[in-house]
Order: sequence, then structure tokens, then C-alpha cells
Amino acid sequence: MVNAELIYGILAVITLLLGAVLTVLIYIAYTRVKERTLLYFNLGLFILVIGLIFTDLSNFAGVSDKIVFWTAVCSRILEITGIGIMIIAVIR
Repeated sequence: MVNAELIYGILAVITLLLGAVLTVLIYIAYTRVKERTLLYFNLGLFILVIGLIFTDLSNFAGVSDKIVFWTAVCSRILEITGIGIMIIAVIR
């Protein structure tokens, strides 16, 4: 039987890889059009992806419940920050 934490870890790594690919593709698009909005959007996406996998990786590492709680809080803060940066990039 497969461990649930192992599945979360694998999915977190897949999420990180897909986020990295998307970040590289957005940067390539930026080099072609030189639109600063794409850079800000890319930064927001990067922070969002890190926030998405932060809690999963701490669960996978097997740390204490107190650390898992605070990584979940930090994860949400990173997600909110990333989405905020993306919104600001689009509004500009």
C-alpha cells in the first residue's frame, strides 16, 4: 500500500516542475516582447508555486506538528503574496 505522504511529496515535486517550466516559458516570452508586466506576473507565479508546495514538503520531511502548522501559515502568506503580485501586474 502506498503511503499518503509519499503521494503528497510526488505531487509537490510535479507541481514544482510544472511551475518551473511555466516560469521559464513566461521569461522566454518576456525576452521577446520586453513587457515588464510579464516579469511581475512571473515573480507572482514563482512565489505562488513555492507557497503551494511549502506545506507538502514539510509534511513529507516528517517534522513536528508545530512546524507543520507554521509552514501552513507561511504557505498561505506566500500564496496570497503571489496572487497579489500577479493582480498588480495585470492591473498595471
